[in-house]
Amino acid sequence: MRLFLITTISFLFIGCSKTTVVLLDSGKVGSSITVSTQKATTKIDKIGAFVELKDKDEAPSRVKVMSKEEINKRFGKVLKAAPKKPVSYLLYFEAGSTTLTPESEKMLEEALKTIKKHSPCSVDIIGHTDTTGSATLNQKVSLKRAKYIKSIIEKMGIEVIALNAKGYGEEDLLVKTPDNTANARNRNVEIFIK
Repeated sequence: MRLFLITTISFLFIGCSKTTVVLLDSGKVGSSITVSTQKATTKIDKIGAFVELKDKDEAPSRVKVMSKEEINKRFGKVLKAAPKKPVSYLLYFEAGSTTLTPESEKMLEEALKTIKKHSPCSVDIIGHTDTTGSATLNQKVSLKRAKYIKSIIEKMGIEVIALNAKGYGEEDLLVKTPDNTANARNRNVEIFIK
């Protein structure tokens, strides 16, 4: 995932505008952006590096570097308004039930804190089962697990834009197993916070 910021500053009285493209820290090594105009192409591959564009028929400016302080000063309001990075949690259940494992009880607490921190946000809850039992029963169990987690989030009264619960049963398994195979890692609910 690349994380960059593009801003356009227009000078109405002069009749020109300037676009700034800045490479922000995405948390991944080797991030880069290629900026192209009809005249030239420039690669930005250092955190805080930026180019300015005045016209599609002109080459991008030479690459310059902006300090974190300057980025925050110039673009702080935009960065604060930007959506937070998506986060996901994986919760595990006891066989055939909506009872979370003790470790997953603690993980649910962390997920709830993250939802509060990202609020308002969208939350998708996807339930799964292992392959023991019938596909029809597993579909029902997976949806029941997802709805159980959804009900906990609803009871917390956290502001969310969307809160969706789906059950995939024994489809799209975390660990591929043959039919009628018990696997604790496949009895899960994935919580996606974005």
